[in-house]
Order: sequence, then C-alpha cells, then structure tokens
Amino acid sequence: KALSMLVIDYSCGIRLSTATAFSASINTAAKNGILIKGSNYLEELSKADTVIFDKTGTITEGKPKVHTVKTFAKNMRDDRMIALAAAAEETSTHPLASAILNEVRNRGLKIPRHKEDVIKVARGIETYVNKDIIRVGSRRYMEENNISVEMSFDVVKGMQNNGEIVIYVAKNENLIGVIGVSDPPRENIKKAMNRLRNQGIDDIVLLTGDLRQQAETIANSMSMDRYESELLPEDKAKDILKFRSIGSKVIMIGDGINDAPALSYANVGIALGSSRTDVAMEAADVTITSDDPLLIPAVVGLAKNTVKIIKQNFAMAIGINSFALVLGATGLLPAIYSSVLHNSITILVVGNSLRLLKYDVNK
Repeated sequence: KALSMLVIDYSCGIRLSTATAFSASINTAAKNGILIKGSNYLEELSKADTVIFDKTGTITEGKPKVHTVKTFAKNMRDDRMIALAAAAEETSTHPLASAILNEVRNRGLKIPRHKEDVIKVARGIETYVNKDIIRVGSRRYMEENNISVEMSFDVVKGMQNNGEIVIYVAKNENLIGVIGVSDPPRENIKKAMNRLRNQGIDDIVLLTGDLRQQAETIANSMSMDRYESELLPEDKAKDILKFRSIGSKVIMIGDGINDAPALSYANVGIALGSSRTDVAMEAADVTITSDDPLLIPAVVGLAKNTVKIIKQNFAMAIGINSFALVLGATGLLPAIYSSVLHNSITILVVGNSLRLLKYDVNK
C-alpha cells in the first residue's frame, strides 16, 4: 500500500502541465510572427481588461503622405521649405519624417548639406544648414523656442478639419511654413478592437501626442471609450500607472520612441508593425512583426486558451492522481498499476498541452 501511494506522485503532471503549455504557446506565436519574451506575459495577457493604443503608426498605417505644403516666408518657395525640413528629418525613423523625405524624392529635390540632426523627444528635431538652425516639429516645440505660429492659424485649422497632422518648420526664430500629413487608419484596426471587446476587454483608450481635434476624430471613428491628447512620453507613462493603481490590467500598444516608457510600465507592452523602432521593441514584452492589427486579439485569444488548457491539466493531474492515491491506500490498486497510471497522466497532460501547437491564431 505504501509503495502504491509513493509511486502516485503529483509533481510530474503538475510541473509539465504548465511548462509544456507555455512552450507550445510561445512556439505557435513565433510561427505567426508574434514574439513573446516570456511565459509570464501570456498569463498577464489572459487577465487584461484595458487596452491602450498610441495613434501614429499603431492605429494609423504609419505610412503617412504629405498632403498640404504652405510657406509663410517671403522669397521662399515650397520646394525650398520642404527641402530644409527634410534636412532636419533625414536621419529620423519616425513615420512623419519618412513622409517628408518621400515627398522630397518625389519632387526630385536635393537635401541641403547640414550638421548632425538632434532629436527632441515628443517635440521635434533640429539641425544646422549653413549657419541657420532649422527646427521641425510640433506647435509646442515652436512655442518653447519663442517662435510665433500665429500667422499659420487659418491654414492649420483647415488642415485639422481634413484630419491632417500638422508639422511646423522654422528657420532660426521665424516660422517659414507648415506641412500637412495624412495618415489613414490601418485596415482591420476597428475589427481588431471589436474582437478585443468580445474577449472581455471593456476599456479601450487612445493616448497620443497629437492635437485634441485629431485625437477626437480617431477616437470617435474607432468607437473608443476615451482619449487623451498632446501627451509627452512621461505623460503616457503616468497615465499607465494611474490605470494600474486602480487595479486595471493594462496592455499598451505602440511603435515609437515616444511609446517606450508607457510600454515598459504596462502589464504587457506590445510593439506593433514593421515601422516599430528598436527602442519600442526593447521596451515591449510582445513584438508583432507584421502590420496586421488582427494579431493583437489573436495573441490575447492564444493567451486565454493557454491558461484554459493549463487549468484543464491541473484538474486532470490532481483529480485522477488523488483518486488513484485513495485506491492505493486501500490496497485496491497494485504498485505496478499505480506506476502505469502515474505515467499515463503525465503523457495525457503533455498531449493536451501540445494541442496549442495546432492552435489557429487567425480563427
């Protein structure tokens, strides 16, 4: 009887029920272009109730195009103004910089020789062309450098009504022009949000550094619960901490340098898309290598299914072994059959976990 009880050991089934499920899940995710840094993040994904999105490059395609160019400086043509902007943006990997550089190429313009580009995080970028300092960025960046933007109000209002992102360009202390960039929403992004709601996510939030009107337009079109605009990276991080302080399990989704602090503070940070930056990948816990937003609810669904299978494994391992333990103690189960049963349960939980290798994330 003692031998039968000693042979019926819980540990193998219980340990393998978790490890094999997580390993199979991470393997399946990797085959579908989803890189997960550890099994603990799958567990956190399964508990999530709040998803926070960045805007540019996350909700939108991250492949913006220049739509409007307006110059305010006397004796300066649009081509010269946008070429100066390209000089500042030449080494930047930001999607808005790519839009300006593509426009310069399409116009057949040459980028002026310039000194090293200096990034001002969440504000803009600057460089020297000859002895002139060129600044390209947000309205806040202009105002911080005592550059008046009053002359652009009417033009900017029209751009914003068209849903364009406004980029200000200044030379020394003077505003020389504005560039309007359009960045349409990603295909399937709203479908992805609907699927997240079906998986139990009850709070979808937009945090962006863009102006309020642009944020409101996107939030309304995506039926998001709320939004906050004109945020710096540290503001996004503080908002994440506020959500966590009230008990929310937060997923943060972003792609750029500005999103890195928020990605690291969330329960799970997800870097999305081919335009993601190295900093965002480093800060994130999950990296989605493709531009398909449907992989966001896919990885959440995979995580929930993984935890479900682990619970099944625990129930089988503990339930059947406990029943066998009683039979062994009463002498109804010989030691040899205890051994067979014990190893059969171990194989059963491993086989149940391996079902995750066939899990269809696109279902």
